[in-house]
Amino acid sequence: MWLYLIGAVLVLLGIAGAFAGGIFTIILIPIGFVIIASAAGYSMFGRSAHRAAGASTHARPTTAPLPHSTPSPSGHESTSPEALADARRTEQ
Repeated sequence: MWLYLIGAVLVLLGIAGAFAGGIFTIILIPIGFVIIASAAGYSMFGRSAHRAAGASTHARPTTAPLPHSTPSPSGHESTSPEALADARRTEQ
């Protein structure tokens, strides 16, 4: 996804630089095209691999919500900062 953003910025700089000429025209426009082509190829490859693995390409809503459960006791005692300070005072 970030390749699209970099490619778009370079293409915009390349278009603006085409009017300025020089290094912008020679370097930035081809780099922008290469990045956009590689981003498109990478996304097509990823989607085909996703589809070949048997995954759906369309999101479907689930029929049942996720289960809700109450948290089980972990043995950890929750304390407040005041209670910790009082416990340290009694230890000293």
